[in-house]
Amino acid sequence: MQVRFGNRRKIQFTDKTHPVMGIVSVILGCAALVLLVVLCVVSSMAKGTAGLGIGYLGILVLGIACAGFLLAARCYRKEDIYMATPAVGSVLNGLLVVAGLLLYVIGAV
Repeated sequence: MQVRFGNRRKIQFTDKTHPVMGIVSVILGCAALVLLVVLCVVSSMAKGTAGLGIGYLGILVLGIACAGFLLAARCYRKEDIYMATPAVGSVLNGLLVVAGLLLYVIGAV
């Protein structure tokens, strides 16, 4: 339904909502990004010898980013939703997954 106020503007009312899984995906992506930055800072302060615990936490960050990506991907099947949060979540988590995999490939070489 559209409401017009002269020729100046239109207001459009919709039943679209932001999906909960998309919002959770963005929150997981932000949490994974913060954790990844903290882990990189801790590892650089230890000059690359931070230990096995930092590596395990890095794998946890990779798992969080994968979970966020999957949640965002599941939102694309729904109808009558705003696509902003699933799009932000999938891009953010996808970049974090790629960055995490690159860190482990570079670290293994």
